[in-house]
Amino acid sequence: MKFNEYFNELKRRNVIKSAIAYLVVAWLITQVLSTVLPAFGAPNYLLKWSLVVLAIGFPIWLILAWVYEFTPEGIKKTIDVEPGKSITTKTGSRLNKLIITTLTLAIIVLLVDRFTRDSAEVVEFGNKSIAVMAFADMSPKQDHEYFSDGISEELLNLLAKIPELKVISRTSSFSYKGKDAKATEIGNELKVSHILEGSIRKAGNMIRVTAQLINTSDGSHEWSHTFDRELDSIFKIQDEIAAEVSRELKISMLGQELKSQSIDPEAYNLYLQANHLINLNTKNAYIEAESKVKESIALDSSYGPSWRLLAGIYNTGTYNFSIREPKEGISLGLDAAYKAVDLDPDSGYAYATLASLQDLNWDFEESSKNMNKALELIPNDGIIMGTAANMAFGDLEKSVDLLKKAIEVDPLVYANYFNLGHSYYRMNHLEEAEEAFNTFELYYPGWEILHYMIAKIRLAQGRNDEALAEIEQEKHEFFSLYGRNFILYAMGRETEADNLFAEFLDKYSATDPANTADLYAFRGNYDQSFKWLNKALESKDPVLLEALTYPSFKAMYSDTRWKDFIYKIGLPENHGYPLN
Repeated sequence: MKFNEYFNELKRRNVIKSAIAYLVVAWLITQVLSTVLPAFGAPNYLLKWSLVVLAIGFPIWLILAWVYEFTPEGIKKTIDVEPGKSITTKTGSRLNKLIITTLTLAIIVLLVDRFTRDSAEVVEFGNKSIAVMAFADMSPKQDHEYFSDGISEELLNLLAKIPELKVISRTSSFSYKGKDAKATEIGNELKVSHILEGSIRKAGNMIRVTAQLINTSDGSHEWSHTFDRELDSIFKIQDEIAAEVSRELKISMLGQELKSQSIDPEAYNLYLQANHLINLNTKNAYIEAESKVKESIALDSSYGPSWRLLAGIYNTGTYNFSIREPKEGISLGLDAAYKAVDLDPDSGYAYATLASLQDLNWDFEESSKNMNKALELIPNDGIIMGTAANMAFGDLEKSVDLLKKAIEVDPLVYANYFNLGHSYYRMNHLEEAEEAFNTFELYYPGWEILHYMIAKIRLAQGRNDEALAEIEQEKHEFFSLYGRNFILYAMGRETEADNLFAEFLDKYSATDPANTADLYAFRGNYDQSFKWLNKALESKDPVLLEALTYPSFKAMYSDTRWKDFIYKIGLPENHGYPLN
């Protein structure tokens, strides 16, 4: 059969129209599934396998369209149908209608998805955005900074409960403390329409709070008020300020009432002191903060934020400052976090703290559930979103999505730039990674580990000499040795690399099995890499879940041991780690 005759026969049998109809229907099915499955929390592999099934079905469909024909008597082989009884023309017309109808539906689905999806695109808040600045301490001896900072932060947390209001985190708003910055400058840098500033004067049991709401577009004062009360009225003052801000910004609370939890005044004073201490971010400060907050709880154990603070102290104190062994610290932290959630079930920060501790305890399903709850309660908090991004397991796209949104709503949470760069690096988006690290460096030019990360980017780019120059500037002992292992091995300086590897094994293999597995994988010794991955799993190495996304392991994805290993961890179904 000549080509023209063959082509004409394809058209006569409606094979071409059948192919187009199949592709259009498959496209519509794909669009619907990609919208519907995530809404029901379905695992990612369902969509992937649906695409595989549709792809396999395509050639089968074409064969059936060639071999068979619809007739008034039913489906028959085409060669058995007499030309005079063929209804291919009617079938072709029906296929045309199917194609047009399906294309119309597909376009509607695309438009609906485009305008209704809830992704990392930032909600436009208009003039409903605010930064709560650190209130000035106007006490006679100016020795109550902990109190003025604490009240500012409590106001921030109270306002953050309003879904319609974008509230900048403490990290960003307090960065202007002690600086002579104009309201218009702050508004431009933080992308907020208003700032709330003020002062606190505390003398004995009396307190004066002055608060003012400023429009950042022109620096005008929209509202100001001074409260002279006894100390035990501080919660009422906070509620009045938050309510007044809501009224001024024309925010509908839909029947909800902003109300602070009450607490014994002396217990609250101790809580604020503890909260102030942890912001010093030293081991001794954390030890003292734990003592203070326990005193507060002893006086009044009904205050949820005190328990949340204690849970956070156990968490950070254990892993950043080694105040306790992990097993003890996590257990104590979980007890405190559960108590915080029980006392304050509307606190997104309490759920985020609980989720973080559960993640450290490898209770992944519950951790994921509680982090989602935190995001639901406080959907526009840069710190919570940044924390969630670090708990996205192997789903680096989700991590990037959350970090970009976190940076958009709260641009001065600097850690998010570092984590964004790290996520991009692991995705092999090297230019984007370098850009994020360069932004981070503007804020923290002397940060340890930064040279290590730039060195790894240069290594991935094949710029080995530049990678070596970068790692030689790294001052962090672990990452300096770790990074030189990769670079010298990649440069073919095997003797030096082997000596460095022996040094690393001697110093760190017992405490850092996941990183040891990474080095073995980079060297192509996959048997040893799997051995050390299993050691990391046995010891619940906290680095393991991050390490599994490192580029060195990509060559191991096709090994059956990789899939078996991922299953052994006990991750949620939507974990995101590749399984082939």
